[in-house]
Amino acid sequence: MGGLGRVIQVLTLAAVLGLGSPIAAANDLRTQLDIRPNNQTAGLSRDTADQLMRLGGNQQAAGNYQAAISAWTEASEIYHEIGDMAALGIAYDYIGLTYGQLGQYLEAEDALRRRLAIARDNSDFQGQIFGWNNLGSLFIQRGDVRLAQTAFREGLTIARSLNSYKGIGLSLSNLALGAASRGNAQEAIKLYEAAINYRFQAGDRLGEANTLNGLGDAYRSMARTSDAIGAYQLALRSGRELGDRAIQLRAIDGLLAIYLNQGDVQNAPSLLNQRVALTTEQGDQWQRLKTLRLLGEYYEKVGSPELAMNFYEQALELAQALEDSQQVVFLNNRLLDLSSVAPL
Repeated sequence: MGGLGRVIQVLTLAAVLGLGSPIAAANDLRTQLDIRPNNQTAGLSRDTADQLMRLGGNQQAAGNYQAAISAWTEASEIYHEIGDMAALGIAYDYIGLTYGQLGQYLEAEDALRRRLAIARDNSDFQGQIFGWNNLGSLFIQRGDVRLAQTAFREGLTIARSLNSYKGIGLSLSNLALGAASRGNAQEAIKLYEAAINYRFQAGDRLGEANTLNGLGDAYRSMARTSDAIGAYQLALRSGRELGDRAIQLRAIDGLLAIYLNQGDVQNAPSLLNQRVALTTEQGDQWQRLKTLRLLGEYYEKVGSPELAMNFYEQALELAQALEDSQQVVFLNNRLLDLSSVAPL
């Protein structure tokens, strides 16, 4: 049985036995985090900090990253004042990873190293596992795969010493991402498949879905199209069940990359409709831009240049507003090429 066949067999068995209860929905950023602030500390200050954490989460989900960082920073100051080091560490996680998304790597590394220091000072080994993995994720973002792999291995060593299935699964999945970043898809596939088993045993359905998306990417890079489709479909199903928009979008994009490349005009429309539904009512303009671009690519593939140009023009207007120079160049080139074939 192939790699994905083993994965499907394990997940099907889980469904039959009723194992792995659903966990709360979380966006892609939060999958790197271990715990939420507990609510045992009483008082108005603690309530205010918790509200600020939730506000930051809502702002991040809407693509308002600076506003999210501001809310989490204010929360971190309160947690520091009341001495809640566990909550303070988590706030630093959110701040650091979001700075990383913005490309502000010095600020990101400072926040994540503060988080790791808190975990060490408090002998919080679970916090150290996730602290190392978050730091490694930042190194991946800035293109330093060697440092990233070292950080992920640190996390894996601690996780294995604790026999933490959740930590082992996260660390293996991140090591797979590092292998994929180095162009070693075969190693990535082996690591992802191992990670899925640990995430399943930990009942970490959200992590399992993220690993399935990574596995789909690795299969696709090896032209194992059927396996890739299977992995993405499993991830998409989990994303729906968990109500996690980021998981669903990533799986949809993986499937669309395959179907649009194949010129599949039967499966692509349903996925595009799902992407439109997931992004239309959200405030994340970056995802809306991607939806418009994909719609343009689809109509270009099916030979409808006028509709393709319409969506590309909408995407161009949004890309200019977001000051995304790469997308502006790409979209201008597509419009230029299509203008020569579209009827007057």
